[in-house]
Amino acid sequence: MEKKMKLNASKIAAAAIAALLCTAVFTGCKKTDDSSVSAESEAPTASSENSESTTDTTEESSKPAIVGVFGEIRTEFNDSLDLTKYPLTQNDVPSDFELVLEAENAELSGGCNAVEADGFSGSGYVTGLNRDTDSIAFKVTLENSGMYDLDFRCKTPDTGRVNYVFIDGKHSGDVKTNGSEEVNDSYMKGIYLEAGEHTITLSPQWGYVDYDSLVITANTSINDDTYNITEPLSNPNADDHTQRLYKFLCDVYGNYSLTGQFADKGRQSSELSRIQQATGKEFAVLGMDMMDYASQNVKNGANGRTIEFAYDWYENAGGIVQLCWHWSSPEQYAKNDENNPWYKSFYKEASNIDLDKIMNGEDNEGYELLMNDIDLIADQLERLRDMGVPVIWRPLHEAAGGWFWWGNCEPESYKKLWNTMYDKMTNEHNLTNLIWMWNGQDPEWYPGDETVDIISYDIYAGNHVYESFGGTFTECVETSPKGKLVALSENGCVMDPELTMKNNARWLFWGTWADPFTLKNYMLNEEYTEKDMLIKAYNSDRTLTLDELPNLKTYPLD
Repeated sequence: MEKKMKLNASKIAAAAIAALLCTAVFTGCKKTDDSSVSAESEAPTASSENSESTTDTTEESSKPAIVGVFGEIRTEFNDSLDLTKYPLTQNDVPSDFELVLEAENAELSGGCNAVEADGFSGSGYVTGLNRDTDSIAFKVTLENSGMYDLDFRCKTPDTGRVNYVFIDGKHSGDVKTNGSEEVNDSYMKGIYLEAGEHTITLSPQWGYVDYDSLVITANTSINDDTYNITEPLSNPNADDHTQRLYKFLCDVYGNYSLTGQFADKGRQSSELSRIQQATGKEFAVLGMDMMDYASQNVKNGANGRTIEFAYDWYENAGGIVQLCWHWSSPEQYAKNDENNPWYKSFYKEASNIDLDKIMNGEDNEGYELLMNDIDLIADQLERLRDMGVPVIWRPLHEAAGGWFWWGNCEPESYKKLWNTMYDKMTNEHNLTNLIWMWNGQDPEWYPGDETVDIISYDIYAGNHVYESFGGTFTECVETSPKGKLVALSENGCVMDPELTMKNNARWLFWGTWADPFTLKNYMLNEEYTEKDMLIKAYNSDRTLTLDELPNLKTYPLD
């Protein structure tokens, strides 16, 4: 499936042109009383209040200091955050519960039709779920409220075919095929359902899957232990501020969801100001991109400011930073033609990278170019480390979707690249300020517990879809046998916090993408999240906004 292009091509092109015209070196700014912006040297530096958390490094003097203040410096924090464990919604489903609903007995619409055949649980199967008007609707009556697993038993030789699941008319998740000539499982687990009547409907995204039955059983994987994270950070040498942030994340997990937003200009962004105007609140987790620091972007004139905005968000605003990386192909591997310009070269169509060959030792030049880009990004992250800024680091995202070059390969090659990057950044660059968030979108691509701290997923479900997506949450939970924090690293619609709590799908934070999912023409866009829902989400007792965060630099470790 083609992913919705979140990075608008014209926007990227405009940014590239602007970067080429930009010759001044950014040094930071300070907000004055009259809201004007001036380049001043009054911002905190590594030698002032951050000195105690600065990591010694032999290369420190060669890196430019981070100077940036983009708003008021926060001095008041939430010292009374209630961390009492918020109880899970009661699960009354008997552990041995099982209900089988035959697809041929369901309500069939459009081109769906029942076929009699041997080798199925009933009299046959349903085929023809291929077009938008096609659907298979199962009617079910449940005696108990609680957590259920839904297994859409099916047959197709193709792996990864995705179809939508609607519960009582609301898009609640997706199911994906495993690929087999025999009938096999296609799960959506951890779904909270009230006692009573429900309609569970399959609708095609990719289609062309034959369905045998829907088997409903009790879910046991979502329980109190889900939110009791005992795993330490993957890097045993993580610095003080990073350990404190991680401890805070573990403490709030299951009790609250942190509000999050992508906003490339940090506290100078339109996203922040428009959300604040609409809700009276500011998000807690700022998401940004490291793309402008890679070799291809620098060659084409990019002058990245992400590091300055990240520093300001943590140091001066008291917030949390999430950084991703849309990794443009090195110049030698970017197609850079009329249809595939360089600034699209993180997409597979615009790249000549063969990651299987690179990671199997068949393309040494490609390997060295990728290692060089990792060094360039690590150099920038070192600047944040030296200033005591911890980062939730999300590289190589959405790999299983196959739309980026780092996902246009076998899972093993991707995992090798992930673990190589982890080793290089952790051991060679001594980046002690990273909390590693894996966002591969499929357990088959999971690189292992030893190099992952948070498991996350990106969900773009449509317009005004506020469901909790418990099935996706449960898939993330079950990816790690040891138990990891689970976050919604990108989303189109804000989730209803009432549903995330009620349905026991308590994402650590969300990260709404910017244009067009938040703004359109610099104004709040209600095409995806309506203003009333945005207000509800930002003012819920079960979400945390920027003003509700404690002082993360001094957050207790015990």
